[in-house]
Amino acid sequence: MQRLLVLNLSMSLMWPILNNDYTLGALLLGFLFGFALMSLVQRRYGLYTLRASLFAGFVLYAILKSNVRLAGQVIAGAFSARTSLRPGIVAVPLDLTNSFDITILATVITLTPGTLSVDLGEDVSGRLRPIGDPEEPTAFEDAANVEQLGTQGDHPVSQPELRTELAGAKETVLLVHVIDLSDPVEFRAAIKDQFERPLLQLRRLILEMNAADA
Repeated sequence: MQRLLVLNLSMSLMWPILNNDYTLGALLLGFLFGFALMSLVQRRYGLYTLRASLFAGFVLYAILKSNVRLAGQVIAGAFSARTSLRPGIVAVPLDLTNSFDITILATVITLTPGTLSVDLGEDVSGRLRPIGDPEEPTAFEDAANVEQLGTQGDHPVSQPELRTELAGAKETVLLVHVIDLSDPVEFRAAIKDQFERPLLQLRRLILEMNAADA
């Protein structure tokens, strides 16, 4: 993936030199020529570039749409004695595992007016723990967990086995603050469908291109 992108950018820079035309249009034409050539060499590169461009365009559209909606809410609130805003925090479970992709997702959410990425954590057996905190439960939590999961059927569960079971039940979640939260389930589904799913598709294309180059 990186090799194809470098070649594409190199062609974009060389095109104005070869044509003695040092303009932005020549630079763009060189990039498009390089893009077409690289897409013939590796079809997934063209698909990746197209999807990445569409995702960037959608993010800009979402930012503009959120700006207009938030401005309308602020104006409406200025003429009303009572505010209709319902702020809240939603835990969005993530299928993304790459740290760079998670950073992109958190940044996009923060750039969209009305939403803010607060923290990244792990949902461990129903309790949220910030990423990086020690995994060992406290004595109080141990006692509570033993009460809850101390037996399986008629057989008691030993403490090491219980800790192993708890440690395996992890799910990465992103905490998002929303200035006007009407339906947490709908908001969570929108984040995953509109932002996370395209990033997953882009990551899959990158892995396929890297595997083809190996």
